[in-house]
Amino acid sequence: MIPWRLAALLACLPMAASAQTEDAPGTDRARPRIALALSGGGARGMAHIGALRALEEAGLPVDAIAANSMGAVVGGVYAAGRTSSELEEVVRSMDWASLFSGRADRRTIPVVRRDDRYGDLFGVRFDGRGARLPAGLLAEHRVNRFLIRHLSGASYAVSGDFDRLPIPFRAVATDLANGERVVLSRGDLARAVRASMSIPVFFPPVTWDERVLVDGLVVDNMPTGVARTFGAAVTVAVDVGSPQLDPEEYETSLGVASQVSDLLGGRRNRDYFAEADVSVRPDLGKHSATDYASFDTLILAGYEAMRQAVPDIRAKLEAAGVTDLAPRPRPPADRELEGARIVEVVARGNERVATRLLRRTFNIPTGRGYSMERGLRAFDKVDATGLLERTWMEFEPVPDGVRIVLRGRDATPNRAAIGIAYTEWEKARASLRLRNQNTLGFGEQVELLGVVSDAETLAQASLRGDRLVLVGLGYRASLYTFTDKPRYFDDEGSEINRARFKREGGLLALQTSLERWGILEAGVRFGHVKTIPQAGLVQEEAKDRVAQLFGGFAVDTLDDLLWPDEGGRLAAEAEWNIDSMGATRPFWRARIEGRLGRGIGRRATLQLDGLLGVSGNDLPAYDQFRIGGPALVPGYRFEELKGRQALAGAAMLRYRVLGGLEVLGRIGAGDVFDDRDSISLSDLRWGLGTGLYYPSRVGPIALEVGFRDGGAADISLTVGWN
Repeated sequence: MIPWRLAALLACLPMAASAQTEDAPGTDRARPRIALALSGGGARGMAHIGALRALEEAGLPVDAIAANSMGAVVGGVYAAGRTSSELEEVVRSMDWASLFSGRADRRTIPVVRRDDRYGDLFGVRFDGRGARLPAGLLAEHRVNRFLIRHLSGASYAVSGDFDRLPIPFRAVATDLANGERVVLSRGDLARAVRASMSIPVFFPPVTWDERVLVDGLVVDNMPTGVARTFGAAVTVAVDVGSPQLDPEEYETSLGVASQVSDLLGGRRNRDYFAEADVSVRPDLGKHSATDYASFDTLILAGYEAMRQAVPDIRAKLEAAGVTDLAPRPRPPADRELEGARIVEVVARGNERVATRLLRRTFNIPTGRGYSMERGLRAFDKVDATGLLERTWMEFEPVPDGVRIVLRGRDATPNRAAIGIAYTEWEKARASLRLRNQNTLGFGEQVELLGVVSDAETLAQASLRGDRLVLVGLGYRASLYTFTDKPRYFDDEGSEINRARFKREGGLLALQTSLERWGILEAGVRFGHVKTIPQAGLVQEEAKDRVAQLFGGFAVDTLDDLLWPDEGGRLAAEAEWNIDSMGATRPFWRARIEGRLGRGIGRRATLQLDGLLGVSGNDLPAYDQFRIGGPALVPGYRFEELKGRQALAGAAMLRYRVLGGLEVLGRIGAGDVFDDRDSISLSDLRWGLGTGLYYPSRVGPIALEVGFRDGGAADISLTVGWN
């Protein structure tokens, strides 16, 4: 990941040294006793929560807050009326590492549109004029919905006047055009905080009254001067910014760039520097601004630093003649967003994408009371279509209720993406995906997909739509050529060779989505499968015609398909190869599988897996069930066990030990059988596994060692999204 300092450098190179005069805050409240200035610092900003808790315990009132970046996130939620314990609960409820990973939350994407098998590593959009790079390296939707959820209600309640929040608040940002500091005091509170944390290069900038804003760290990361404009008796600054680099840390090119950024950004920050009455700097050491794995340590450091500063703060208050430290009444709210009658729902900013299509997707009915949970689900559905980029949801007071505004601009319709991964059974795998959105004007999606690895070669063209005649009835159609190359093993587990099954054909299916979490599907598949004999394998050359009916369902709430922290998945599918439709080999088969992920405390995760496969008639080798590998039967190679019937189950426990690094242990059992009558729990093979898992930015990395019954071991390495 590009260092945050380097990102700031890229933003501040073209900026001028002009300054902006700030308006004084409103004076209709009593003089603030304590005004806080909260700096940015990425993950280090979690220390602000501990600092706030220490002030609460000491009975010291916070009457105003000026903040930047992550300080604006923490300070904004606190200013909206949360206590420090409530604030801590809010931030702990989020997977911050995933929030800033740039990948969409899997649960917000309808099952019908999830790309689990071939995850993209990097993509670029393009049109007839050429490629267009994204405005930010990270996807912003998850951050946007978090801010909308926790800040929009407070903003709506006070008509966008930050002086009338439970605690008056200012967010600091930078004008990307001229380098001026911008202090936001009115408008959409969630949007203001989003502008303040728009880290250059990583997140797209925010347009605010015709200005383009980025993170305030570029010009004023420690906004003490803004806090002083509240006129408080005592101004307290909490600085969680990253420490200066040691000389040995800028011996590399990136280190040099980071140091240059520090020098330039530091000078720009000095233009706005102001002394605080009390300065607090928690001892966070070299904790990375991108490491969100140690909340307890960060919060405790902030708490201890502020607790030590409490006597100094009391002395300053006494010197200023402040004796009344009792909580002051909060100004009454104008209105309540939750439950407000929805008078109108509009889309703004779209041009090519039909408003009718967006309104159908953003399916919030008028005349009802607003629910934030339902509103965010509708917001997620719009983002999942890919029709708009830089989407936002706003709430405008109107007579008798609220107008909900969906903002966004048309996304470039074409996208190219590549995926790279490595597994023990596939070796290196590469994928290329070309996609066109809204092909026929009704939200359709056309995709070309190519995949190559030791285990498979795939070329596929598909068309998918969410509406066919009836609302809610979707479809998918595809043509494909697919060479399946499973490994075969002897009884001792040694690899003999890879088979070759070349499948060519097409399918047509009808689908209906169950909200975001489920899908029902049924369709037909026609084509042929060619068996190509390979050395050491007893498989004769053949070409079988395929004529199938198939159907199935999936209910899926997992946050991650392979490494879930929470949620569950249950999927079933069945297919019938029918001779009267032209099939060479009639058979049927059915498969049901499940997965459950549950957090245990703050560090452990339990995962349960199960699979049952049954079939009838003469199931050909290319359609037999395949089990084995670390997920189901540790110690056995991936797909080592093949048969007409299959039964397997496993349990895994992961425990986070350092940062995002986790240790894991598995136990699993399973086997394949010739016929259904021979399926027996007593005949299952079993295995144990242990290893390490790390959720890197290029995808999960897992190294596991499995031991099968009998003592043989197998080592498995996977890298990337699979």
